[in-house]
This record gives sequence, C-alpha cells and structure tokens, in this order.
Amino acid sequence: MKVCAVITEYNPFHAGHLFQIREILRRMPDCCMISIMSGCFVQRGEPALWDKYFRASCAIRAGGPDLVLELPLSAALSSAEGFAEGGVRLAASLGCVTHLSFGCESGTEQTLMQLAQWMDEPIFAQTLREHLTSGISYAQAAQQTAQTLCPELAPLLASPNDLLAVQYCRAIRKYCPHIQPIAIRRIGAAHDGTPIDHIPSASYIRSQFHAGTTQTALQLLPLEYREQAVTARRRSWQDLEPAVLPYLRRLTPEDIAQLPSVSEGLEHRFYAACQASQSLAELWERTRSRRHLLSRVRRLTLCAYLGLTQDIASAPLESITVLGMNARGQQVLKAMKKTCCLPVIVKPTQARKLSDSAQRLWNFTVLADDLYYFPSPAGQDWKQTPYIEKQA
Repeated sequence: MKVCAVITEYNPFHAGHLFQIREILRRMPDCCMISIMSGCFVQRGEPALWDKYFRASCAIRAGGPDLVLELPLSAALSSAEGFAEGGVRLAASLGCVTHLSFGCESGTEQTLMQLAQWMDEPIFAQTLREHLTSGISYAQAAQQTAQTLCPELAPLLASPNDLLAVQYCRAIRKYCPHIQPIAIRRIGAAHDGTPIDHIPSASYIRSQFHAGTTQTALQLLPLEYREQAVTARRRSWQDLEPAVLPYLRRLTPEDIAQLPSVSEGLEHRFYAACQASQSLAELWERTRSRRHLLSRVRRLTLCAYLGLTQDIASAPLESITVLGMNARGQQVLKAMKKTCCLPVIVKPTQARKLSDSAQRLWNFTVLADDLYYFPSPAGQDWKQTPYIEKQA
C-alpha cells in the first residue's frame, strides 16, 4: 500500500490544502494520506487559531488526510530547516511511508532535489556563512549563495514555500532516501495574500477572524466544518500577552541563551527589549533586525514563555501522538504497530507506560498546551482523545 505523508499546520484547513490532497490522490488513487501536523503552537511563532484536536477533526471532516499525527513542539517552533527535519524524521519512523508531498511555487521534484544536493555540499555551507556575516537573514543568504554556486537553481529560494520544499528534500536525502518526494504546485493565494480563484491563504482567513469579520472568514472555510467553527474557541497572541511579558522580564541573558537558535548576542538584544517594552509588539520591534526576522523573534518569545530550551528541543523523538483518523486511517494505524519504531499514543493513559525520558517530553507538551488552553483547568491533554470519523 502506498502511504503519503504531508507535513502541515492546517491553521486552518482550507481549499488549497484540499487541492493538494486531491492532486496526490489523482496521481495515486489508492494512496493513504497521513498528516503530520503542528500542535497548539505554530511555526510563525503564534498560538494556533484552534487547538490541535479540533484542527485535526476539521481536516478529516473536510475530506483531507486519513490520519493526523502531532508534529513535536520543538519542530513546530523551529526554522524552516528544523520544521522540515522534524516532520520528515517522524514520517521515517512510521516505517510505512512511501511518499512525502509538499507545496511549491516553481520547482519540480528533480530541481528541488538538485538544489538540496547543492545545499548539502561543504562549499555551500562555507559560502552561506560568509553571506550571513553581512547581517542578512538565512533566506537571503541562501539565495545569494545559490546565485553564486548554482545560479540556474537560485530562483527556487525566492519564496518561503520553495525554501521549505528544499528543506524537505534535504531531510529526505539525509534520513529516508527511500521515500519519494511529490511536489505539488500551489494555486490560489500567495503565502500571505488575499483569495485568488476562491482559494485563500490560511493567514488571510486568520486575519478575518482576528479582525472580527467572522462571517467573511467562515465563508472561506469548507462547508464540512463551518458550523463547528462558529462555536469553537479561537486563540491568538492577544490571549497570551497579559501573562507573557511579565514572565519574560524575570529571565536573565543567561536564561535566554539556553533557548533554541540563540547566538551572536541575540540574548542581550532580546533581554534589553524585554526590560524596556510595554507590549509584545514593541518587544518584537525592538528585537527584530535584517538578520532576525519577525517570525524568528516571535518563535523565540514562545520558546522563552513555554520553557522550550535547546536541551529539550534537541532531544530525540520518543513517541508519536495521534490527533484524528477516519476508517482508512484506523487501518493504517493498525498496520503501523508492526512497522513503527516508536510508541504510538492513541489514548493519553498510554503515555504513562512510556520510558522516563519519553514521559518527560510528553509532560512538557502537556504543560505547554496548558498555557494555550488557559484559563481552562490544567491537564487538558490528559482528557483529550483523537477525533474518529465514523463510517456513513
């Protein structure tokens, strides 16, 4: 059986995501779809619009994946490279994934793999470091390096989606070369754009919800879960802000230096911003720079608030959490018991049987999610069970 994984956020699931699923199934009609989805916090450095279990149920209801698994928090709050690597390594650990699909703006499987090979060459890393010394962002430095070494492939690094696609290919080459990549050309709205051909970007839908234009946002969602979305509790940075800034003022530069991806004195810049700022927006503006983009600063803010240190972020994956499934997904889950090299948590009580180190990681995610669910009582992840779509 062919099994295709997609690494996603579904924040929220919309027509563009459904197009990707249908395009994969058009190429492989009997394929089973597995989504490896971010949990309650996402890569842009913000709380997800809805919690992870609800977002998984929305995607399945709307005809999306057959099985939804949780991407570890450390990967969800990482750079494009860490996000891709975390998702691909989880896919590889399942032991049954034959293909991995991702969106792109302009590349093909062949050209993206060629660029991935170039980026793994020592000369690319050396030239990249030289460009980074000028104070530009990683994305800009990578594009300039490609322009120098492989100019015909450099345009592939011009958009965030293509940069992420290349990182998926790099991770496939490194951890699971037997898995075949499937690049799906994006249609509809751009990364942050307004709807095109009735296909919006996820960020546009979120912006409509946050702006209070709920009816506009709902019309952009699939019919299958639109009604449930009306009453589901939504989250944003606004919910966390009253607690975050006071907490950050307690941190020392030494505390901040222990967080992921902190280097080159960023801990001092962030510390000074925490002490001087009266809002998160001001904190981010004081910290961001050409090198440290807003998304990176917001991820740093979340890592600091959640206590996600580099030691925790670098810990190996030790278990996999199921967020939702349909009947076909249940079949794959059953087959995974023979192929997966890690414990698979379907019911939260199963986490109590994990090794000590795996339980520590599980409990860390529970505590982080409690900050997302607040003011609900603590321990919400212990009370949740995966969404299971019943057969008609």
